[in-house]
Order: sequence, then structure tokens, then C-alpha cells
Amino acid sequence: MRFAFAACIAASLVTGATAASGTASSAEDLETCLNGRNLLRVARVLDPDGRVVYARVTAQDAGHITRAATLAPDATPLAEVFDRAGEREDVGDFAVTDDRVCAVVDLPESDLDAETRIIVSTGLNYAAHAEEAGGGDVFLFPKPSAPTRPYARVHAPEGVTLLDYEVELAFVLIEDVDPFDPPSPDALLASSAFFLSNDVSDREAIVRDAAFFGPGTGFVEGKGQPGFLPAGPWMIRGSELAPALECCGANGMHLRLFVDDEVEPRQDANTQQMILSPPELVARIGTWIEEHGLRSSMPFVRGADGQEGFYPLAVPEPSPRLTAGSIVQTGTPEGVAMSAPSPLGVTLRGALRLRSPFEQFLVEEKERAAEGNTRYLTPGSVVSARIDGLGAQRFEIGEAGGRSAPHPCDAPNALVQRGGSR
Repeated sequence: MRFAFAACIAASLVTGATAASGTASSAEDLETCLNGRNLLRVARVLDPDGRVVYARVTAQDAGHITRAATLAPDATPLAEVFDRAGEREDVGDFAVTDDRVCAVVDLPESDLDAETRIIVSTGLNYAAHAEEAGGGDVFLFPKPSAPTRPYARVHAPEGVTLLDYEVELAFVLIEDVDPFDPPSPDALLASSAFFLSNDVSDREAIVRDAAFFGPGTGFVEGKGQPGFLPAGPWMIRGSELAPALECCGANGMHLRLFVDDEVEPRQDANTQQMILSPPELVARIGTWIEEHGLRSSMPFVRGADGQEGFYPLAVPEPSPRLTAGSIVQTGTPEGVAMSAPSPLGVTLRGALRLRSPFEQFLVEEKERAAEGNTRYLTPGSVVSARIDGLGAQRFEIGEAGGRSAPHPCDAPNALVQRGGSR
């Protein structure tokens, strides 16, 4: 995407650096360059009185917020929050620790169930990840999981043993967007803010409902469980982030994910490797709905009565659209725990046991996981992830079926299990 060189000059007036001296040649250089741009980082945190507020990040250390200044009360429309952030007032900032950082976006599951806001996730948007997953084209599906704190413990539903990680770039809409008449790239950048997310996944549900052609029907169940969307720690408006990247000489941002104390990252890629860019993804949502219908064909158990429902890819009423506060996840790169097996081998082994290839693969994966011979997350695993300029996450995996203690950041309905594996 093209941006005027004047944006780099304007940034240099704030930082005291020239565009040439800010050019980044590595992930570390880019992080340093972006940190020097004095970008408007917006977070949701607990203020000194314990209230959830939107705040401007005034200081950070290695991707973790250390100080912030209140911008607006929680539930303030994002457009107003960013207008206040643009005033750059740091008066009365206060110390912030990881346990006082909330999900960067307030999107409770009640809104997802009421279909007033939505989360659209993207599958196979990096070619190398598509290859490790067995091939296929980019596809879309709803993720009915409220964003949670970037440092909160993650619990899978009881019985889940194939728990996977997926670091992703995500963006939240600041104003309504029509996917059938998508905005220009520049207009979308002005209408959205970008942040770090993790698309935690139950692979068993996905494999169990896999298909020979297409993605199958298990993605919403496998990715929609409570707590499966750590989000934050902060967000940056696209119209500010993109010029800063250009000023730093970068075409994209690095995504990295580590598990436990491993030295080498499990996922290490660049957002420029995405097959569809954020503007193209918004346009794809419109064409996907035209081709496949407003609602996903992937079911999810909704409510205490266990009713099977189907979430939409756009807010249905009064006309299909992406409303302010809705989220789009752009997909994960290669390096996840699950890799597709040899089709011929798993088919033959399955035939010998009167199982489909998917049933055979699932049995084998669960056996390997029980023996500790896989890279799936287990209780006690610690996941660390970061994206250049967008901060760092670090969360631990708790016991399957467990619950973390209530936290002031969490909406009450985010603590209630809304269904389980079929």
C-alpha cells in the first residue's frame, strides 16, 4: 500500500529521527524504529481505582505496558477513544502491571450471541501454513469467543488434549464497514486498529469434522470456546501504523511465538506473507457471503440448553454489515502443533482398522499426545507471542475443564461456559 513520504517527515518531527536513519533491516531494528515513532497505543486497563478504562500507553518495556494515561471509560465508542488519543495528553499517567491489562477490545459473548458484533477468522492465509495443514484455499469462519486478557490463564474444555496455538494479526473496526462495498485500503486503515491475538484451537473438533474437500465443519466449535482469544496488549490505528512501517522501511511485521523456554520460535513469519491483505479480506467477506450465505455451515453449541446454532459472518440486521467493534483475524503462519499426515499412509492404516483417514489420524494424534510425542499445549505450557510494534503476550495453559478466578477485567458472561464438545 502506498503512503506519502510526508508521513515519514511528520514522524521525524516528533521523534527527532529521519526516515533514512529509521530504516529497519531486521525484526529487532523494526521494533526499535517503531518504538521511536511515538505511536498512539491504546489499551484497556484497570486504573488505580480498579475501573476498566481505555488508556493511552505512555511507557512499555519489551512489549509489556508499564504506564498509561486514562482516555475514556470502558464501553466508550472506539471512534471517540481514538479521537481522545490523538490529543496526546499524558497527564496523570499511572503504573500498569500485566495483571491489570484487560482484553484490548471489549466484545462480550452476549454481543456475539445477539449478533450485534462479530468476529471473522481466516484460515490458510499463509501459503506455508496451508501446506503444513494439507493444502487448501483461504476460507472464512466466525469465531464466537470473546477476547480475553493477553496474560490470563487459558483453560480448554474438559477432555481436550489436542490444544494448539496460532499467533495472528487482528484488527477491530472503529466504524461500520460494508463488505459488499468495501472501503479503499486507506479508508480501511482509518477505520480500523490492529492488535496481537492468538487463535487458540481444539484440533480434535477440527479433525473429527474434517472433509475430503473444503475445510470441514469443526472450526467454529474448535476455536469458539471461552478463553480461546487472548487479545492485546494494545492496538494502533491502521492509518498511523502503516505510515510508521513505511518510514521504518518495512513491508510487514514479524510474528513470533514461543512455547515454554524454547530458544527457537515455533512460529516465525512476516505479515507480508499473507495471501490476502486486510482490505482484501474485508472484500472477501462480502464475496464469501454472496457465494456461501450469511451464516456459516459450521455449527456451535449455544446456550445452557445445548442448542446447535450457526453464527453469521456479518451482522444480519438491518442489512448485512460489519459493525464498529467487530474483529477480523487475518490468519496464522506455519509452525502450529498439528501437521497433516501423509494421505496415503493414514488412509491405508485406517482401512486396515475400518476407519476413515480422519478417524485414523485423530486416534494416532491422541496416542502420540498421551505419550508426550507432540507439540500440543498441555497444562503448565507457557505461550509467548509478539508482533512488531503491537506488544507481547504471555499466558499459561491451565487444567482442561478448569476455571480461573474471576478478574475485574472480565465481563460476567465471559466466565460462563456456553457449551462443549459434542
